Amino acid sequence: MRFNAFLGRLVPLAAALGMAATLATGCSSSQSAAAEPLPGFHDGTVDNDGVSVHYVVGGQGPGIVLLHGWPETWRAWSKLAPDLARDHTVVAIDLRGMGDSGFAKSDEGYQALNVATDVHAVAQKLNLGKFDLFAHDWGGEIGLAYADEYRSDLGHLAIMEAAPSSDYGKFALEKPDYLWFDWMALGAKDQLAEQLIAGKESAFYGSFYKEAKGGAIDKAESDAYIAAFSKPGRTHAGLEYYRQKPTGDKAIDAMIAKDGKLAVPVLGLGGQDSIGAGVGTMMGRVATNVTTDVVPGADHWVLDENTDYVLASLRKFIAQ
Repeated sequence: MRFNAFLGRLVPLAAALGMAATLATGCSSSQSAAAEPLPGFHDGTVDNDGVSVHYVVGGQGPGIVLLHGWPETWRAWSKLAPDLARDHTVVAIDLRGMGDSGFAKSDEGYQALNVATDVHAVAQKLNLGKFDLFAHDWGGEIGLAYADEYRSDLGHLAIMEAAPSSDYGKFALEKPDYLWFDWMALGAKDQLAEQLIAGKESAFYGSFYKEAKGGAIDKAESDAYIAAFSKPGRTHAGLEYYRQKPTGDKAIDAMIAKDGKLAVPVLGLGGQDSIGAGVGTMMGRVATNVTTDVVPGADHWVLDENTDYVLASLRKFIAQ
């Protein structure tokens, strides 16, 4: 969802969008690299009402489903998934419109409750039964929607670097430098944002990955993401998640108001230099059993910036 990582980037973005389209070259080799599966994992797809949903699955044991953020793919979890698969069946899903999943049939299909049906379709195909759901960034929005719509499905819910539903808007208003992206996604008309980014995907998307502390997202990983989001329609799909969010948030908030707070155990995990303990604080608005943890030395990209700490925190959480 890109909170603090957006701050102070208006000038760099303007420069990035002015760069030559040739910056997007050199990604073709990373496309083949991105297609290589993790050892012990294999690809799968499921059709969910006309939307092809791609996932990778590996390991044996109780189910864990992993949801990535934007602009990423299932590979955001590639540093944690092999360890989790030692004693769990681990499923990492490409959100619709990203990675190797298909597009929604309409822009409204990118509202969180609609995307959550993809997760449900995968879980049913794999007969996961009750499973744990770990979600980062935009995946957190989808994870909250899933937990509300399918309350009996989850054993644990971990939300990382994301604010629940309408709290995101309140959070963004406290960060004035964020407003450039708000304009890009919501204010620009006639798909102006898509036109500005087209042909300059390497500059635009690459600027996000460079923000990871200590080069935690390396060039190979960055190139793979850029290749994925340079494909036709991927930029539009990603921006539609933001454009559909106000309407989608109202639907989630209405469901929680009607059905009550979530009873499933929730972990709110934030980077020390990003949202921090705020994730758990905000999750307390929608859930009754919330544990809060802060990832030391991490900003927004917690899965990459302090992988070992996140893994230990998740394992401790689900062992409780």
